Amino acid sequence: MDKETLVKSIIELEWPMFRDVNGDERADCQENEPMFVKMRSAQFSVWDEQTLLSYRDDLIAAKKAGRNLLRDKYINMMASTDPELYARMKRELPEPGEKKLELTESIWRILLRQTVLLRSRYPEVGRLGRPLLASDERDGWASVETYEKGELLTYSEKTLALLLQCIRGMEAEGVSFAERVQENGVMSEGYASLEEAERDAARRRRP
Repeated sequence: MDKETLVKSIIELEWPMFRDVNGDERADCQENEPMFVKMRSAQFSVWDEQTLLSYRDDLIAAKKAGRNLLRDKYINMMASTDPELYARMKRELPEPGEKKLELTESIWRILLRQTVLLRSRYPEVGRLGRPLLASDERDGWASVETYEKGELLTYSEKTLALLLQCIRGMEAEGVSFAERVQENGVMSEGYASLEEAERDAARRRRP
């Protein structure tokens, strides 16, 4: 199976889970499959094949067990965005082991460092994104930290370990994982590069 087909198969497993996060009370984004595909493709196309295969196994196992990993992600995020609701819903989540927590923190530390650098290089694009840290959240809009950790905690330890290895391997070759994902995102919106997206964002912000 080529990488493009593998990414597509993962998104096909995720989409029904995403649509069912809130049961029948769906938000507008849960009816927008093309946008979901673009956003998830921007991320997964940066992963290596081993990590993709492992995460696909996570999704298949979750589906067989009647679990919704996308719902689990949003419950995890509530620990920061809505602590009272999280306190009522966290019983739905499996308890993360110490190893999973360590791997999640290791990945987040790298992504944080890379995202800080990315936003220093492309500040106008950065301003259009989520707040970086959970401490910066306002009006319930989840930060990059909350979103990333919420999702990472839904991965198996095997997937987390492979993803950490993938990110470190890219960094050793001088490639920023965070920048690649961001670049894929702006290109999916029709920009040729992050530089072009930065110029356009700056132009639109001028009075």
